[in-house]
Amino acid sequence: MTRVEIIAILALIISMISLGFSAYFGLRDRGRLRATSRFFPASEHGPIRIVVTLVNTGRRPILLRLIGGSDGKGKWSGHYLGDDKTGLRLGEHERHELTLEREDLVFFHPEDDDFIFETLWVEDSLGRRHAVRDGKINIRRVWTN
Repeated sequence: MTRVEIIAILALIISMISLGFSAYFGLRDRGRLRATSRFFPASEHGPIRIVVTLVNTGRRPILLRLIGGSDGKGKWSGHYLGDDKTGLRLGEHERHELTLEREDLVFFHPEDDDFIFETLWVEDSLGRRHAVRDGKINIRRVWTN
């Protein structure tokens, strides 16, 4: 191997390492959402409710537009988040909690009079839907209690 070939191979290896680091830091720096839910039975402190916790675990801010859900037939409905439907902005490691009571799980739907959520999700400004962990289980618990 000549000296020029060795330098070219070293340059290729360094370029590949640099590309790998760029991809790693690019993925690590994006906004990531962790959405969880907890069920609280009726007590002297309030009625039956589900508390949805939204946490941005990434480094970039994330803008959340809707909290919604789907029924068993594939139809969906939702509520805009934030004041004046502007969305909810979560910065790095910021947290927000939403309380959903039994009445919040029944929505008006133009095609279906008895539209009831079976799943919960949160939609961001890019249109990605993030499933709420344990949402389906907690909705069932609301209706059985």
